Amino acid sequence: MAISQSDSDQPDTAQSDAAIAGHEAAAGVHRSTLVDLTQLIKTPENYNFFSFRPDVKKLILAGAADTEHISILWYTGPNGRVGRHFHAMTEAVYAIAGTQTDVQGVYATGSLYFNPPGSSHAISYSTGFFLLAYASPPDFENATSIEDFTPVHINTAEPHWEARYPFTTRQDGVRTYDIPLAPAGGLSAQLIQSTTPESYAYNGNYLLVLEGRCCIDGRYFDPQMLVVAHTVAAQSYRISAVAGHACLVFGLSF
Repeated sequence: MAISQSDSDQPDTAQSDAAIAGHEAAAGVHRSTLVDLTQLIKTPENYNFFSFRPDVKKLILAGAADTEHISILWYTGPNGRVGRHFHAMTEAVYAIAGTQTDVQGVYATGSLYFNPPGSSHAISYSTGFFLLAYASPPDFENATSIEDFTPVHINTAEPHWEARYPFTTRQDGVRTYDIPLAPAGGLSAQLIQSTTPESYAYNGNYLLVLEGRCCIDGRYFDPQMLVVAHTVAAQSYRISAVAGHACLVFGLSF
């Protein structure tokens, strides 16, 4: 499986000896898997996807299918479907490449959305790859009806989309937006925007680089790089921007 483990992965720009020596053994990136999503969608056959539903495959990145977990869903045909199911807790979805359709609409590449606890839906006419996080697994046995619900939706493919949201200054050169999710949903999520080489601490289960070049625990990552903890235990990460540049990261935590 073409997923690199952080203890052997090297950034594509050289680090100074001092920076390498400064890595702490307990840093989150050392307990994480690094996934190049751009490469994954080009060669999905190199990854350990398993059959989840007809024409739908799944790759577990952390956790297990019958409990909270982080995974990638791959609709292998043009009309991918997943039957009606219930979410007892929040479901988080990022559209890596493709479109996913349910009763609430069509979510295209770059869409970031969250279905609230107590929601149920069925997926149809979907194709491509989606990064999923479940605070509890989807329930296919107790979804007898689909009631109206309102997902939280952020379209990161829109120009200047960040201007729509009230980012808060956390420290010099760092602004964040705490995505408003139901407290009982078992997930929290944060958008982190940095323009400084000074580190910002984030405790969570995964980080996804959306824009710019980001430094996470002394390693450099470009857009569509995913850093996901090996287990469902949250890890501590240090995030900063390359000097003279800006970066934007999405962080999720159980």
